[in-house]
Amino acid sequence: MSESYLKHWIPYRLIKNENSYSCRWLYTNGDPFTRPFFSEFINKCLGHRYNSTAFKPSSDLSILLEWAQDLNSTAPTAFIFHVSRCGSTLISQSLCLNKHHIVLPEVPFIDEVLRLSKINDWPSPENREELIKALIKIYGQTTERSEKHLFIKTDSWHIHFMPLLRKLYPNVPFILLYRKPNEIVRSHQKLRGMQAIPGVIPNDLLGIEKENINPADLDGYTIKVLENYFKSFIRASKQDPLTLLLNYHEGIINMMQRFCKFTGLELNKADWVQIEARSHFNAKYPDQVFQEERPEGTIPNYQKQAFSYYHELEKLRITQIANT
Repeated sequence: MSESYLKHWIPYRLIKNENSYSCRWLYTNGDPFTRPFFSEFINKCLGHRYNSTAFKPSSDLSILLEWAQDLNSTAPTAFIFHVSRCGSTLISQSLCLNKHHIVLPEVPFIDEVLRLSKINDWPSPENREELIKALIKIYGQTTERSEKHLFIKTDSWHIHFMPLLRKLYPNVPFILLYRKPNEIVRSHQKLRGMQAIPGVIPNDLLGIEKENINPADLDGYTIKVLENYFKSFIRASKQDPLTLLLNYHEGIINMMQRFCKFTGLELNKADWVQIEARSHFNAKYPDQVFQEERPEGTIPNYQKQAFSYYHELEKLRITQIANT
C-alpha cells in the first residue's frame, strides 16, 4: 500500500469476528501524540468529522503486515517499562516537548495486540510477532519527515511481555522505572489504576496466582502485583545488559540525564529548560501544580516482601551507576 493512503491514519480498536480479528481505523489529522495518555488522544480524534460519520473504516487485522512494509517509519529508540505511579508519565511528557520525538504512552491497541500473543486459536506464532512489529511501525510513521526518535511507554503489566519484546527488538534499550512500594500503594489508594483492582486485568497478565489473592483486600492485591513487577525487573536487570534501572526518587532531571546517556539521546538547552518547568506540574494533569505526599510510619508486614525486592533493585541500580 502506498504510504499516502495511511498518512494520518492509525488502527485503534480490535474487533473479534467469528474466525478472525479486524481493526477499526482512526484519522488523527496529523496531530502529535502529546497527551499524558493515548486514550485521551483517541477521544480528541473521535470528534473529527472523518471519525464521526456513520461509515467506520475497518480492515482485517492481518493486512497490517502488508500495509506496514513500505511505510517510512522511525524505529523504536527505547521502551519505557514501569511499575505504575513512578514517574513514567512525567518522562514521556518530557520527551513530548521535543517536536522530533514520537511518544506513544500506553496505547490501547498495542495492549490488545500484545494480549493476542496469549491466545491459542489465532494466528500462527510467527504472524503474531510480525504483527506487533507491523503495528509499531504504523504508529511510528514519519509523516512530516522530521521525526527522529520513537519512544514507547508500555502499560505496567507489559513488564511481563519484556521477553517477547526483547526477542522482537534485540538492540533497543529497555528503561525500567520503579518506586518504593508503600508510595505506590498510597497513590493507588487515592485513585486506583486498572492493575490495582482485582479482575480488571487478567491475573495471568499480571503474573499472579488467583488462589493466592483475596479480591476484597485491594492493598494486598496491589502489593502482589508489585512483587511480581519487581521480580521481573530484577530478572531483566541481571540478564539483559540493555536495561536501565531508574528510581523515581532520583528526580526528573537526574533520571532524564541517565536516560539520555543510556539511549544516546541528545537534548538541547531549550529542552532541559522545558523539562525543568514541566516538572513542577502534575504529570497526569498538566494544569495542576504538583504536590507530593509521602506515607509516614513503619512498613506494614504485608509490604515487607515487596520492599525486599525493592532494595535488591536499588543495589542493582547503584551498581549500574558505578559502572557507567
